[in-house]
Amino acid sequence: MSRRLKSLMTLPLNKDSLIELCKEKGLNGYEIEIILRIYWKKQSLAFISYNMDFEKYGKPQRYYSVRSLNNFHKEAFMKLIS
Repeated sequence: MSRRLKSLMTLPLNKDSLIELCKEKGLNGYEIEIILRIYWKKQSLAFISYNMDFEKYGKPQRYYSVRSLNNFHKEAFMKLIS
């Protein structure tokens, strides 16, 4: 999934500049972490779904499925494009 969306927009390779871009576009904390994990740490959605704790961002569940993470990722990427 990340390969297809990455071709739409070139993202910064530096972690700090990627975080800065996400904050400028108004992404939430969990959306920033998803973008960092996918594009900077090169983690898969399955790995993220087992290891990322969403309760620290105020979400009602601790873990989410790959399908939910895919939707969160699409929404975050749409915010980056617009």
